[in-house]
Amino acid sequence: MPSELPASALYSHPSLGRLWKKTHLAHSPFLHRKAVRQLYQKPAATIRQHLSPSYSLVALGCADGIKESLLLQKLPPPTLLLALDTNLSLARRAARRLHAHHKIPRKVDLTSTFTFLNPRLKNKNHQSLQTLPRLITLFGVLPNLNPLPLLRRLAQQMHPRDLLLFSVNLAPGNSSFAGARKVLPQYDNSTTRRWLEAAVKRYRPKLPPGTLEFGIHPDPNQNSLARIEARWICQKSTRIVFASRRPTASQVNSWIRATRLRTTARFCEPFGEEGLWLVSY
Repeated sequence: MPSELPASALYSHPSLGRLWKKTHLAHSPFLHRKAVRQLYQKPAATIRQHLSPSYSLVALGCADGIKESLLLQKLPPPTLLLALDTNLSLARRAARRLHAHHKIPRKVDLTSTFTFLNPRLKNKNHQSLQTLPRLITLFGVLPNLNPLPLLRRLAQQMHPRDLLLFSVNLAPGNSSFAGARKVLPQYDNSTTRRWLEAAVKRYRPKLPPGTLEFGIHPDPNQNSLARIEARWICQKSTRIVFASRRPTASQVNSWIRATRLRTTARFCEPFGEEGLWLVSY
């Protein structure tokens, strides 16, 4: 199995954040299909039934916050917003976009053991808000990280009154591999290549000259799960630059059972390419 670049390497510089944004604008079903955007407002009614009107929003991997903003259109503004992303400039942009009484943007690496749900807050007023129930959002992150370790870390840091709402880029149909083949053009295109090639050039230690190739491979931790991978192919080595998992809905349900979280609700868009799960501890 080739070694992988850390996911944070794709967003570690403001210029990479801008290239990611161009890729998102050009190819994201979220922007090109109204039903996908509407998906992010559907959980609001269920959330209001289970969450106190005074709450904290922990926006993990928030990017520029556009998906979270759709959700908040249907919810009361949070008392405290923690906008957390590997790219600090994107986290700050999300904090400016989202309505909240108190806002804190932070840089965070979701692959680390950092307690990202309970960061140290310097302001005493902010510290007093940490006892509020939390709505934790995780949009667009699970496809690019090993899902079970991340969900387990989240479960370990959640409290009984917390809710976690996460999105998954699904493989439409019952086969992860057949579904991944249908959506491969969303990844293998010139805009995405420019973003990933720029990340390769910035990565240290510097990678040798090579070419970027896309393909569909089994996930190393779950053979029945398909990963769309972009690999940097050199004369003597291969590195995985980008990987996006495309599970079926039943595979996502198995992850939730393995982490002992409880599903409160599930929402999917009509083409079956994207879904939201609302879970509790």
